[in-house]
Amino acid sequence: MGKSTEECFDKSGHRIHWRHLSIKTSSVILILPAAIVMAAVILYPIVTTIVLSFTDAPLVSRSQPSFMGLTNYLNWLRNPDFWRSLALTLKYTVGVTVGSYVIGILTALLLNLDFPGRGVLRGLVLIPWAVPEVAAVMVWNWMFDYQYGVVNSLVNTQVGWIIDASVAPWTVTIVTIWKQFPLATVILLAGLQAISRSLYEAAEVDGANTFQKFVHVTLPGLKPVNTVLVLMLILYTFKRISIVYLLTGGGPARATEILPITTYLEAFKYFRLGSSSAVGILCLILTLIITGVYSVIVKRGEGNA
Repeated sequence: MGKSTEECFDKSGHRIHWRHLSIKTSSVILILPAAIVMAAVILYPIVTTIVLSFTDAPLVSRSQPSFMGLTNYLNWLRNPDFWRSLALTLKYTVGVTVGSYVIGILTALLLNLDFPGRGVLRGLVLIPWAVPEVAAVMVWNWMFDYQYGVVNSLVNTQVGWIIDASVAPWTVTIVTIWKQFPLATVILLAGLQAISRSLYEAAEVDGANTFQKFVHVTLPGLKPVNTVLVLMLILYTFKRISIVYLLTGGGPARATEILPITTYLEAFKYFRLGSSSAVGILCLILTLIITGVYSVIVKRGEGNA
């Protein structure tokens, strides 16, 4: 049994002992099958989408799609609706990222204090993140109802939180922040607990007050965590579709039609799969640009530190 687990055969039939292989070679052999499967799972949809983006492929048809070159991309780049949707997506992403981080760090600072019931409160904070998005949106939809909603009853006025084109973008931003801030809280809380208490004690000896300790000890200590967290929040928000689509469907009057919803509607409402694929690839390119710019900014900040 031991010999069979340590031996294999090469093409000529000679036995090869695993113990004779280098650690690097044996590691590659063991990882290779999983790496091939992962590459296929990741690359196949991307390659297929890229190919479809150069065609006029419909969603449902037995006919062979025609090659159109860059026509789909040029049509979108010339379309004012694309730029309006892009601007809305960027505003939505910035609003949710900033809101999630601010509420997350305030909550993390609170949960990092020592008080009775802290463990229970830490568990309660995770509820928005744990609740399925469909169920959460149903509750928020009821709360924001124009006639019978709890929110309008509290403010004692009739506000079209979902049906007013000027208010709906703020509504979807608030709901997304509520859903996403627990992620920021958990990561920031872990970062806070990793900061040595001796740094705070040294700051107190130097006469630093609470705000000064936050600026000169807490924020620098959270810098590695912030680098990853902010990028995660940006990418999560940029590609998020379910909350906005379930809450408003991209309306009213396309006021909340972010790019992921444009991609979805183009494929499943207008049945233009090739055109939808082009929007998807443009979103991918924008994501890569955002990631690259963010990485450059972070590296420059580290160089100046």
